[in-house]
Amino acid sequence: MKAINLTHLVWLIPAALLVLMIQQGAVYYGINKTFEQGEVHTANITDFRIKQIAAQTNGYVDLQFIDNSGNDVRERLSLHAQHASRLIGSNEVDIRYMPGSTYDIVMIDTFDYHRKTVLINIAVVFFSLVVLKGVSIFGSRYAIRKKKLQKENGGNDALNLEYLNSPSA
Repeated sequence: MKAINLTHLVWLIPAALLVLMIQQGAVYYGINKTFEQGEVHTANITDFRIKQIAAQTNGYVDLQFIDNSGNDVRERLSLHAQHASRLIGSNEVDIRYMPGSTYDIVMIDTFDYHRKTVLINIAVVFFSLVVLKGVSIFGSRYAIRKKKLQKENGGNDALNLEYLNSPSA
């Protein structure tokens, strides 16, 4: 396979961004559905950590509650630092719970911020998708032009140099 044919692989980046946008859309749909239709519970916070790794701050919270069926539910949710800051010092948190949903637990205190974060993620991925679609079109057109040029030159893409002897005086 010639290197110019690999230029078409640039389309894998917009494809991956499209998959990411679909995933973020599913998260947005899941948190909204759980918030609107889920059961309201008060969950005990059994563990809460915020980790600082390089320039990233994130953490997790372990929740424990009894659902309407009488089942003891224990769940660990990862959190952004902004979500976690709203829970510092709390022993309990109000949640909405909808088992089987794509996002089965939503903390009521952090719902608005979580929803806005997902919307920002979708917007950034959409903008990146639009830009990279243009880059991919340019790359594909370049590869097609280069391939046509190779065919016109008989498959020889080498630079042909002619040496001219200058007349000596």
